[in-house]
Amino acid sequence: MAEGYMYLMAIIDLFSRYVLDWSVSNTMDAEWCNGLLKKTLATYPAPVIFNTDQGS
Repeated sequence: MAEGYMYLMAIIDLFSRYVLDWSVSNTMDAEWCNGLLKKTLATYPAPVIFNTDQGS
């Protein structure tokens, strides 16, 4: 395995705790984050509230 960090992005319905979608990347590019969000919103209805952990 190559050295370095891997980043997990998971989109979770907080009411049901169901993982709607997830992805792993070796970078934290905005394109990666936006791509997964757009893919998820194409499958599931847009939420009333969307919370993030702000990358922490």
